[in-house]
Amino acid sequence: MWQMLLVLVLPLINTGEDLNKKIEKAVQTELRHFPEARLRDIYKNFFQDAYGPGHLIPDTAHAGGYLNYELQQPIGDTLKWQPLGSANDYYRINLSLVKDDIIPRSVLLEAMVESAVLARNPDIETWKKEWQNVMAVIEKMNLQLVDFESDKKAIEALLAKNEYVMHHSEHYNKTYNRHYRIVHKLVFNRWKDTYLRK
Repeated sequence: MWQMLLVLVLPLINTGEDLNKKIEKAVQTELRHFPEARLRDIYKNFFQDAYGPGHLIPDTAHAGGYLNYELQQPIGDTLKWQPLGSANDYYRINLSLVKDDIIPRSVLLEAMVESAVLARNPDIETWKKEWQNVMAVIEKMNLQLVDFESDKKAIEALLAKNEYVMHHSEHYNKTYNRHYRIVHKLVFNRWKDTYLRK
């Protein structure tokens, strides 16, 4: 009898362990590429993987206009694309790929609209639990992140108001000068065989 229970329980334990390993890998990847990232920047990484670009898309004309503005800015970031979160449902796409005519602007805008409706969009209570799990892994990693406690409190206060959108830290923005958009993995996988193969 106990052998049967073990067979039933082990996959559940492994699933939890696997998720924690994916969370740890996502955090390590962010910090390998962007070692000056703060906790709020890591939060944004996981948040974007859960909610996609939906909060940017309601007004497509505005989204297009702001994209035009960003394409005129200098881009310091050299990472061309980046998988997000533990699920890798979304990828950050560096706008240098549009500036360098690798991905057409119109294709990126269409991809953003397509990607917005593919997000998991967890309800706020589910998201709070997901982030709580991410935080448990981060705290075990003992990363010594700058502004860790103040960022942790800011995220807790945000979630306590049942809100979830948070921007990058000012330090991250100044240090890395990133300009990107996020697209769903279905779009990214299509692009790997076309635009990103170049």
